[in-house]
Parts: sequence; structure tokens; C-alpha cells
Amino acid sequence: MKTIKELLASHGIELVVMELEKRGYYFDELKLMVVNQNQSEEKQKQVILHELYHALNHSDFNALYTNPVFHSKMENEANTSMINYLIQENDGQFNYTSVLEEFNLGLGWECHLK
Repeated sequence: MKTIKELLASHGIELVVMELEKRGYYFDELKLMVVNQNQSEEKQKQVILHELYHALNHSDFNALYTNPVFHSKMENEANTSMINYLIQENDGQFNYTSVLEEFNLGLGWECHLK
């Protein structure tokens, strides 16, 4: 399994950690990811994984992001990918309840964790 730094490097994405109002952004045209420095390292990692999914899978759909239905779908996909990476990183060992609480997810997300 590649590390986050290896994943970013293999796709030519530059990471900048700085003070921001939001958790993070990805600028497709610049291949630049910006993450808020005022978050824990674990939260920064989650944001990087979330934004990386957008970078690799949604860059051709930026125009659809303003549509609430597509926006929600893309956010759910990015969250699912981030959670799956973190579970794999932990050798598949996790507690359903802990994951749901950690990421502030409702019970509807349980099917994504199996």
C-alpha cells in the first residue's frame, strides 16, 4: 500500500499546509492541494485522502459540483474512499461504531464499511 506522500507524488500533486478557513481544497488546474494547518495530523490525513479522491476521480466533473445531487454523490464517494484507505492501513481491523463516530456518520454509512 502506497503512503499518502507516494500517492501525491505519483500523481504530481503538490501539497501545501497552511492556515485556511476550510479543511482543505484541491485546485485541479494547478495540481495543488491545500490543507488547513489548524487541524490535527490525523484530520489533515483524512482531508488529504478525501481531496485526493476528488483529484483522481472528479476533475472532469467540476461543472457538476454546483448541483446538490452530484455534489452529495461526489462527497460521499470521496468520504467512502478515505474511510476505506484508513481501514486498509489498519490491516482491515476496525470497530463499526468507532468509525461512524469518528467521521460523524449516520447508520446509513454502515454498508460502506463492510
